[in-house]
This record gives sequence, structure tokens and C-alpha cells, in this order.
Amino acid sequence: MFRKPRVLMTAVVLAISSLAATTVYAQSGYFNTYTTYTPLSKSGYFTAMQGMCVDRNNNAIYAAKLNSATQKTQLFSIKMSSTSSNRTVTLLKNSDTNSTSYDLGHANDLALKASAGDKNVSIYVAPMSDGTKYVNKIIKLSVATTKKTYKVAKTYVLNYKGSNLSISGITYSVGADKFIVRSGKRFFVGTFNDKTEPFDYEATFKLNYTKAIVNNKIEDVSKYIQQGISFYQGTLYVPLSKPDANGNASNVSIILTYPLDINSLIKNKKQLKQVTFRKNCLPVTICLFGLRAVRIHFLK
Repeated sequence: MFRKPRVLMTAVVLAISSLAATTVYAQSGYFNTYTTYTPLSKSGYFTAMQGMCVDRNNNAIYAAKLNSATQKTQLFSIKMSSTSSNRTVTLLKNSDTNSTSYDLGHANDLALKASAGDKNVSIYVAPMSDGTKYVNKIIKLSVATTKKTYKVAKTYVLNYKGSNLSISGITYSVGADKFIVRSGKRFFVGTFNDKTEPFDYEATFKLNYTKAIVNNKIEDVSKYIQQGISFYQGTLYVPLSKPDANGNASNVSIILTYPLDINSLIKNKKQLKQVTFRKNCLPVTICLFGLRAVRIHFLK
């Protein structure tokens, strides 16, 4: 995820992509400012912002921060509120180690599955290939919201063509009750099998990044660096960071939107060679909680 910003930010929705067969263009925008939602000031040396997810049913945000030197992660819960004085940030503790830091790999992305009123919620972590405990796996955390603790409940692998993949993005569709995970530039749609512990994918696809519409111009962003992903109300949001001169993520990012009908995708094809949503590849607004997205210039 993005390295330099150390705060959560609000999102402003400018437009929504149409899911109809006819292409409908959305208003694209350009943003170079942000609003601080709440700072994560308890992190100490955990300065690298990683995955985030939102529990809309229980009014909470979860975020991971990484200590780049130790490769340990801290997990936070943030109470969502309309007023800043009522927003509370809690540093969660691992109940097995009695510590607030733990090896969750890179924790590049988080996805949440919960119902209203749940005291225990499930957070799925995309660790990539970093760390030592969970290389090339997906981690399921059980979070006890009242105790302010979490523990590793399950780990899963996504095996594709004989190899367990490094997972960098993960998101959950409430309507379809399916997860979308990404490894490299390939996406997989499916569910987790708690008995045998693989990720059972039902469809796989790639996106076309060569003709993305950014600020009303067609750009090739295929060389941009992949970040997390989010799915919300029929739209897949894909953040990308522009590489700097050294090939590292810069403070310039875009988040592209693609209309995605999960049920039709699974019904029509088990595997797609490539999905090319060219005209509907629309930047919308800044996506920090899994809402909408656009090109971002983070101020230093």
C-alpha cells in the first residue's frame, strides 16, 4: 500500500460507472488535497500504511501498519463517526502472543466479512510473499471486537497451475458472497474452504491497463505498481501507484474502476483469458475505505 501517508482520509463520490450494456461516461476528476479522518498516532516505528477495510454493518474501519525494519505488523480498529471527537483508534492485541505486533507479512490488503451486531468478525489478510510465517498464503483473523484482540483462525493457499501464489489484493462482495483476490495482474473469484483450506476459485481474469481513461485522456498504466483492491456495488476498484525514477511507488496514484458482474462472470466462464473493460475504465474519486477512486497527488 501507500508508504508516505500516515492518516486515513475521507472520500468524495463524483460519479458512478454504469452497469448497463450501454457505455455511460462518468465525470472524472483531479484531486491534490485530502481531509484527515483520524491519525494513527500509536504506531511508534510502524510507519508504512498497508491494508484497510470497512465494517459497514458495525461502523468500524480496520487498518494495518508495517514496521519495515522488523517486518512486524500492527492492526488498528477505528470507530467511524461523523464527528472527529467521537472517533476512537484502538491498537489491537494478538491474544496468542499478548503483543500488539505480529508477523502478517506485508499485510498489503484486508477484506472483512461480518454481520450487524457481530462481536467476532473475520478479517482476511493478503500478506504477499513477505514475512516468515505466512509466505504465499491468505490469513484469516478472528477479531474479538469487545476484547480488542485478534488471533489467526485459518490460513489458506491459492494454487494456480501447480504453484501457491503470492496474494497482494483481496476484497469481499456481500451481494455475491464471494471473495476476489489478486496475484500479480491476475484476479480470482471464489470462496474459502475451511475443511481443506484452499481458496476455491470459480473464475479468473485479467484487466486491460493499456487504455485507461484518466482525466479524460487515454493512458497506458500497465507499468504502474499494484496496490490493494476493493469491490463495492458492482464496481471493482483498482489502485495503482506511478513508479518513480528508481521504480518505487511515488506519491502519484490512480484508482481505476471496472464494472464487474460476479454472478455472470462465474456463470458464463470458468476462466477468461482477458477481460478488457476499456471504455468503462473510469477514475472516479479517492478510494480509502473501498468507495470510489481517481488520480491522487499526495502532498508532502
